[in-house]
Amino acid sequence: MPPSIEITDRRLGDEWKDWNGDFGPNQADSRSGKRIFLGLLLIWLLALGCGAGVIWYLIAPRLTLIHPVLPTLIGGILFAVWALLTLWFGMMILAILTRKHFLFRFRSTEICLTSLVPVIQNLGRRLGLHPDRIGHSFVRVSNALIRTIPRKIRPDELLILLPRCLRPALIQSIRQASDRYGIRVFTVPGGELARQKILEYRPKAVIGVACERDLVSGIRDIVPRIPVIGIPNTRPEGPCKNTCVDITEFENAVQSFIGKSFRILQPENELQDA
Repeated sequence: MPPSIEITDRRLGDEWKDWNGDFGPNQADSRSGKRIFLGLLLIWLLALGCGAGVIWYLIAPRLTLIHPVLPTLIGGILFAVWALLTLWFGMMILAILTRKHFLFRFRSTEICLTSLVPVIQNLGRRLGLHPDRIGHSFVRVSNALIRTIPRKIRPDELLILLPRCLRPALIQSIRQASDRYGIRVFTVPGGELARQKILEYRPKAVIGVACERDLVSGIRDIVPRIPVIGIPNTRPEGPCKNTCVDITEFENAVQSFIGKSFRILQPENELQDA
């Protein structure tokens, strides 16, 4: 694949408006495991604890001048907050490993996780990690947490959102399979229209196929009000043109919500990534 490609033959989504046509490996495929996001989250927690400890050590003498109890009180509060965050992190790891939900309610867990995404992305950039790989890892973590809570819904309560840049053959195959089960499918040009469809139909669950940038933004906006499983696409010709999706992963996502066997009938050679 050449180091740069033309961008005049495609309609770039909002998240790719700054793309200059440079075609690196992260633009084609940003797949990464859950360890990247979880590792960055652990680094952030350790840095937060150390930072809070240093700040407390520096201000403790001044607090003592105000009241002898203040250093202990402030130190206890700081430690309690850090301990709760660490406990939350441990329970999240345990939930992902065992595929069972622990301690914290789903809503509280997801609010905390999505709120920390900008912080973790900024930390990752400082450490030289590509934002799309961090985003992919976050989507994997979020999907794993969604799956820790068993839920079965009717097919007509599920909404599937596909990007306009997905290969036409893939869109057609997904639509045909979804129609057999009575699942709503929409092709949307960006996150704004995707949110409009969700508000219009008010589904009980959503499966979204998009690039990591759109998925991270959508998950932060929609979860935890509605459970979302995001499936990052691959971009063999660059972003916003003839993108692909892992069909097996897509089928598994649908099955996890409707509790039924879901198969996309299409010759295998037409579903391969370029």
